[in-house]
Parts: sequence; structure tokens; C-alpha cells
Amino acid sequence: MNLRAALPDLELAMEGALLPIGRGDIVDQLREASIERWEYDEFADMASIFITPVNAATALRPGAQAETVSLYDEVGVILETDDRGRVTVIEVAGGRDLVERLEGGKK
Repeated sequence: MNLRAALPDLELAMEGALLPIGRGDIVDQLREASIERWEYDEFADMASIFITPVNAATALRPGAQAETVSLYDEVGVILETDDRGRVTVIEVAGGRDLVERLEGGKK
């Protein structure tokens, strides 16, 4: 399931928060991202979307390392990357609606 097709508003909001901080590398990945699976933590009301990493050649940044990119204040999202700079997890606050939308799109 393609992230952009399944959750276009989320992808657009993340793009709008990433570009001003110079993270076009992540924006490029999100445009091509495929959702592998998702989980929902009811207590925290947090959805975790696990992304299949895109081609390493397009994602690799010089000196890349695993990192957490917080867009929490802007859009309620935290992104996790692996040691090759590839986005692997998108955590979304207030994620109940998002998970319901993903579940509906699975059918």
C-alpha cells in the first residue's frame, strides 16, 4: 500500500514540515514509500506506520546515521531512520483515525 495514496493529507503535511528544515531527502522517500504494516497504541493514542525502506541509493546521505526527526510540534509526527538514512517508521500522535482509515483501505 502506497503511503501517498493511502494517506495523502499526512504525506503532504510531513512534506510541508520537512522542506523548510532542509530534509528534501526524506520528502523524496515519503513520495515513494510503501506501508509494510501498522500498529496502534490505544493508551498513548499513537499510530506507528512501518515503511518498507526505499532504494538505498536514493536515500543515502553522506555520513548518514540512524536518527529521529521530530515534526511533533508541526504535525504530530516523529520519523525514525535507519543507519543508511532510510525512513523506517512514522509515529503519529492521535492516530486512531489514521488506523481506521488504513484498516478501511485494506479491504
